[in-house]
Amino acid sequence: MKNLSKSLAALCLAGILFAPSAQAQSNVLELKGITVRPLNISYLRNVMDHRMPELVTALENKAARFNIFESPVYDGKFDAYEVMFTQEKGTIIATYNKDGKIMQSTERFKDFTLPDFIRNEIYQEHPGWTIHSDAYLVSYFYDKEVKKVCRVQLRKDGQRKNIKILI
Repeated sequence: MKNLSKSLAALCLAGILFAPSAQAQSNVLELKGITVRPLNISYLRNVMDHRMPELVTALENKAARFNIFESPVYDGKFDAYEVMFTQEKGTIIATYNKDGKIMQSTERFKDFTLPDFIRNEIYQEHPGWTIHSDAYLVSYFYDKEVKKVCRVQLRKDGQRKNIKILI
């Protein structure tokens, strides 16, 4: 038991003596074979709406996390690189600069279940009408206000009505 106590004391003392001082420590953590890079935070902060379905936010996350430097088309010679992300009901076309930042994007999702807050607004404003088709469009430009629009076609008694909801 004495040997165990002495060993623990020696380890603690060694840790204190050989630990780098607070001034010598930096905020950089270097790991071999691992690269940590920030997401396209500005893009996500502006386009993501957590009220939207998972299929929308998942594709936006995919675009934000995409590493242009690992793309076979990236060679660093051009100012911009366009990448298309697709899934069954949506597409994002994102333009990355040579530093990997999304400078602009165009998003289009169609014919999916609209979130409750949009459906409720539609049914309240247009009683008796049914949703026939829909599209969610997002237009993003770095350092500009993002535009989010839902276009919906309603039908009732053989009539059609197209409406636009700004989000």
